[in-house]
Amino acid sequence: MKFRYFDLYSSMRSQKIMLEDMLRMKAYHAGIFRNSAEMIADKVVLDVGTGTGVLAVWAAKAGAKHVYAVDASHAHHYAEQLVHSEGVSDKVTVLHAKIEEIDIPQPVDIIISEWMGVFLIKESMFDSVAYARDKWLK
Repeated sequence: MKFRYFDLYSSMRSQKIMLEDMLRMKAYHAGIFRNSAEMIADKVVLDVGTGTGVLAVWAAKAGAKHVYAVDASHAHHYAEQLVHSEGVSDKVTVLHAKIEEIDIPQPVDIIISEWMGVFLIKESMFDSVAYARDKWLK
């Protein structure tokens, strides 16, 4: 059976490892909420590799006009559940696809991404974030 990269991020176990890293999560939370007024409020946000959708939900709660949360793994199901349970379904659109193979309806003001993942040096998310920047960032 051929290993598929995105399958690694489909399991809640791999997502849980990242979510339990409190230094990481506190840093992302602070980055979003300390800059919400000038960077996120009333802006269109793209979350590349959303996983469970935590950053997308935080961006919505920080005042984003709309958030596109994109993930190629089946973790997008977790994101859909979180978006619904947090009551931000009107502001967050979860899309299941590779960022390089999707089209979103408008340019974005800001890109957020937890591109380091579980295995930092084994990740290949930086190229995807750069692609998103070149294609959709205003």
